[in-house]
Amino acid sequence: MAVEFSVDEARERLVELLDRAESGEEVVITRFGAPSVQLSPVQARMGGGFATGVIAGSWVVPAGAEAFDVGTDYWPDASA
Repeated sequence: MAVEFSVDEARERLVELLDRAESGEEVVITRFGAPSVQLSPVQARMGGGFATGVIAGSWVVPAGAEAFDVGTDYWPDASA
């Protein structure tokens, strides 16, 4: 049996609802008292696709730089 939450309840408890849906519980969000959306976990694709999870990246500020603006400052051209 699915648990139901109104849009307002879902807005306040979104992280909890995501956790519940990811653990396999049926979560339904209602709008104006009627079921509108059901949350369910995304299944990871195997073999060449992307798996669910967190993708992280990092970058390093050049040595001696007092301020480094990612939008306008770039690494020096090594060929120059």
